[in-house]
This record gives sequence, structure tokens and C-alpha cells, in this order.
Amino acid sequence: MSISYKCQLCDSTDADVTKTSDAKSNEKINVAFCKKCGLVQLKNIPSDDELKIYYSHNYRLDYKKTYHPTIKYVRRAGVHAKSRITFLKETIDTNNKTLLDIGAGGGEFVYLASVNGFNATGIEPNKGYSEYAKKEYSVEIKTMMLDDVKSASADIVTLFHVFEHMANPKLVMSKIYNVITDGGHLFIEVPNILTKDTSPHNIYFKAHLFNYSRYTLISAASRYFDPICVKDDRNLRIIFKKKQRPLNTEIFPSIDDVKHTKTRLRQKGWFEYLFSGGGILRPFKRIQQIYIEKKLNKTLKPRRLLDEL
Repeated sequence: MSISYKCQLCDSTDADVTKTSDAKSNEKINVAFCKKCGLVQLKNIPSDDELKIYYSHNYRLDYKKTYHPTIKYVRRAGVHAKSRITFLKETIDTNNKTLLDIGAGGGEFVYLASVNGFNATGIEPNKGYSEYAKKEYSVEIKTMMLDDVKSASADIVTLFHVFEHMANPKLVMSKIYNVITDGGHLFIEVPNILTKDTSPHNIYFKAHLFNYSRYTLISAASRYFDPICVKDDRNLRIIFKKKQRPLNTEIFPSIDDVKHTKTRLRQKGWFEYLFSGGGILRPFKRIQQIYIEKKLNKTLKPRRLLDEL
């Protein structure tokens, strides 16, 4: 673990540090707010080697309690995948495009992308999930990390709730830039630190090394990609287009953007969540979800479930 704080976006060492707890394990963690660019990150970032071991072996078990998806998680992943595919197809020309999904999980998105006209493949560090995808959907999900992906191998790269787990966002963007063909696109979805629609007890996780806003996510990509469509809801979705040539450095958020982020973080609380964020309705939505998932046929084949969505 690193000893002293350093912003992984702008390299500043000046931050406000808050002591809080992991929303799942209740483990104590320190979260830093960069005073220069507004990036919210864990104060101590694990090393690349530590992360490779964690995501290859422990992450899925810690957060999903299983080494392969259960039928309810297949349905949830399928619902999200349909929405993401629609957003992608409404934003850019997707005809005859090759797509690489990084952190592909059980392969639900790759499968549904394939049946929607993409030449889609994925990579996933957890062998249990990648083998599950190949067995259940007959899709190509390789058990590997981003470092092992060939240059210019995809027209579109997607990362869904993956980028916030990656320790060096600037280096990751450089690698993705090399993976994407000229004129290609990058589609990222991450939790939105500025949203009102998140319980105050469900914001910070030790596995989420970073908590992005639209300002810091666009900044992290700015050397290599231009944003062409931003959906700023509970989750932050941005589709970027690859620049012809990289800039010399990132374009950092403005002073006003940093101030706005700091103000929003102070405003987070139960009143905002329940009334402005719609949290008061969340128990009813949760009951509906539980009812639907209880009715699922546990013997139903995952591919058939996705086909029926």
C-alpha cells in the first residue's frame, strides 16, 4: 500500500481526507478529495500486483458471494446490458463494429451485443466468470488483463463499473487508446459521486479506488478521447471518441467544477437522498425486484433467460 497521498489524476498532494467505512464490509477506509482537480479516491491505492491477485481470486466472492453468476444476477446483468446496448446504438454508428468488453463478468453484455450485430468479445480476470461465459453463451471471454490485449484490436471498447477499480486511470486510458482503432469509441459507465440517488451508507467501497464525477472522468480521458455523449444519472455513462493524436497532458477540471463537487459532497445526506433522490421509494422498488427474482425458474438456462428479456 502507498504511504502518502498523491492524486492519481493531477499528481497533487493536497487533499481533504475523510475517515469512513466500506459500505459492504464496514472496514475502515480513508477517502481523499483532491483540492486541485476534485478527484475522489482512496488515500492509499493498492499496487497493481495486489489488484491482480484480488480481482483474479477474491473480488467476485467478496461482492457476489459466488465464483459464477446466479440466475438473479444473470437477469440483472441482462437488463443493464440491454439498456447499454440501446444507449450505444442511439449514439454512434455500430454497424459491423468489433467490440471489446473489459471486465466482462459472466458475459451477458458480450452475448447480447453479439445477437445485436456486434462482433463482440471480452476479457475478465476471474476464471470462474470467464469460463462460465464460454460455457453458457459460447462467447469469447478471455481470462486476462488489459495489459495483454493487442493494439488496434477493437472499434469499440466498453468498461461497465470497472474503471473505478483500476489503480492508474491515466495509464489505463493510454492502453485503451492503443487498443482502439482510429476513429473508434470508448464507452465507460461508473457510479456517479454527484448523484442524489445513493444512500449515505452506500457510497464508499474499498474496491472502488476512485469515485468519479463527470468532470474527473472526462478529465481522465481528455488526453486521448473527446466526450460525445454524457448521461449523468445515478450512474455516469459517457461515450468518447478517440482523438487523432493524444494531447501532451490531461485537461483538468475548472476551479468552478472543483467547487461544485465539494459543495455536492457536503450536501449528501439522508434528507437529500430520501426526497430529492427518490430514496423514499427505494423499498417499494426493492420489493418489486425481489418478487420478480423469486419467481425466476432456478433451472432456467441463462441464455434462454437473456433471450426472453
